[in-house]
Amino acid sequence: MAPCVLCGYNPRNQRGELKYVDQLAYEIGKSEQYVLDHVMRSNDGLAMYDAKTKQYDIVLNNRDDVPQTRMQWTAIHEIGHIYLGHLTNKRTRITSNLLSCEEYERLEFEADIFAGEVLASKWIMRQIDIVDENDIAQICGISDDAALSRYRKATEDYSYTPVNAVLTIRNFGAFLKNVTLCRELKEFGEAQRFTFPNRPTPKLPRPKHPSLRRAGSCPYCGNDRGLTATSNFCTACGSPLKSGMKTAERCGKIGHENTAFCEHCGNRVYRIKQGLALEDWEIEET
Repeated sequence: MAPCVLCGYNPRNQRGELKYVDQLAYEIGKSEQYVLDHVMRSNDGLAMYDAKTKQYDIVLNNRDDVPQTRMQWTAIHEIGHIYLGHLTNKRTRITSNLLSCEEYERLEFEADIFAGEVLASKWIMRQIDIVDENDIAQICGISDDAALSRYRKATEDYSYTPVNAVLTIRNFGAFLKNVTLCRELKEFGEAQRFTFPNRPTPKLPRPKHPSLRRAGSCPYCGNDRGLTATSNFCTACGSPLKSGMKTAERCGKIGHENTAFCEHCGNRVYRIKQGLALEDWEIEET
């Protein structure tokens, strides 16, 4: 799953603002270290609620020594405190000095569970061909430790599939949809690990006469799936379907998940879940 986009995120339509340590320090006229030590009481982040204005604020430590993966996890963790209703008129921030040890640990645990399911849902990870925690870290943009925890969750033996899992998978249907892409393998970048070439259909000893094959099928292998009047090449065996047609440069087209060759340029294609390789605007809805 692509990392969450925090800009404009508004849990449960609540009023709120995302701030950074340097910004808050400037607003209150204190040093950044003061904000970390006395306001946030944390080196990561803090969610706050103002009962008078009914506004939620999230403050993140954006110092250079804080990895982007950690900052992202912290942001979703703090959003979890808001979404799960942890902040109230009487509990306006979650810090260890204001709560009992038991209550603080419970709320932190729940917010961590929330962050894990948002950033690397175990149900979605089970739908992707992940091999180890490195795959999860790469896909979801989370730390190695967080990825290991999510990998363990994703590979647990579940005796049932809860309703929330069904809904999550359904909501990510477009992301999880298999397609083929006509690209050089290197163009997939870090997503190369999740690409697979489909097996070509063997060619017949000799082309079939039109009277002996189905209309619209390939004379060289008999395939009739994914072919149209505009197809230049057979998607199963790669043979040219038009006179004088030769394999051209890769065209970058998106094809059906079962094709082995691009119908437009004749090159081999790679199967991949479209959410791992395409921009949001390119993703086809299921």
